[in-house]
Parts: sequence; structure tokens; C-alpha cells
Amino acid sequence: VPTVDTVRYSYLLEKSLSVSKPMLFTGHSGVGKSAVISNLISRLVDGGAWASLPISFSAQTSARRTQESIESKLDKRKKTLLGPPPGKRMVMFVDDVNMPTLETYGAAPPVELLRQFLDQGGFYDRQKLFWKAISDVVEVAACGPPGGGRNPLTPRYVRHHTVMVMPQPSAE
Repeated sequence: VPTVDTVRYSYLLEKSLSVSKPMLFTGHSGVGKSAVISNLISRLVDGGAWASLPISFSAQTSARRTQESIESKLDKRKKTLLGPPPGKRMVMFVDDVNMPTLETYGAAPPVELLRQFLDQGGFYDRQKLFWKAISDVVEVAACGPPGGGRNPLTPRYVRHHTVMVMPQPSAE
């Protein structure tokens, strides 16, 4: 059932996606971050102009697996250019983006891969070491507050996003 809050967040997310601006939703467990994002994405995909790339992070998520997940859903447009099917744009929804375990120097490799995509528009091929550009893909992420297995996100990653904080639902 749509509430004032869910309609508000869906509207803001839709406008953000229309101008290819990444968005990060945060809030405690159970406030509906993933539900709001998933409902909007399914509406956009049903409209025909968008494709979807859902990724769910856990403590065991690796950068290699993340890159393989992203590449498997994208078409090869040229030798060094990847993108969604022709005539479509893609929304990449990363759920629990702050779950991957930190490495020795305090970085989470899967999150750093996403940051590289946001900073430079792609990443390197792991076998032949050439640059793969990615076009027409917009990232949307959801995370809970740090603690209990969740790690803080680096400012280098967060700076790319419009950050939306979802409070606990009101009684209205």
C-alpha cells in the first residue's frame, strides 16, 4: 500500500534516475528502502525503456564476483564498450552496499569497484587488462547504519550519490 513517504521517495528516485544521478538510500532495517527501490524499478522495467541489474552484497562478496555479475547482464556494444540492450537504459540496484568485509587497509573491494565505475565510467578486464567502458547504467544503492556486520562507506564512494535517509514509518 503506497504511503505519502513511499510515493515521495519513489518520485525523487525516478527524477534522479531520469538525469542519471546515482542515489543512496539509508535507514534502519525494516523502513522499506529495498521495497521502494524494487517497486520503482519493476515499474520502470514494465514501461520498456529500462532494464534492471540487481546485486545483493554480503560479507563474502568479492570484487571479482561483483564485476562478473555486472558484465554478465551487459551487452558488448564495441570491443571496449558495455551497455544495456539497444534502446534501453539500465538501473543497477546494489542492496546492502556496506556489507562486504573490509580488507587490511580499510577498503571494501566490491565497493571500490563500484566507486571506480562511478569515478571513471568502467573498469579493467581481468584477463587481458584493457579498459571496459560502461554506458547508460545508473547505480542505486541501499544500506543500513554501520554496526552489526555493516561497515561505514567511504566519502570517496558516497560523494557520487544523492543520499536519502528513510526514517521509521509514521503512524499516518
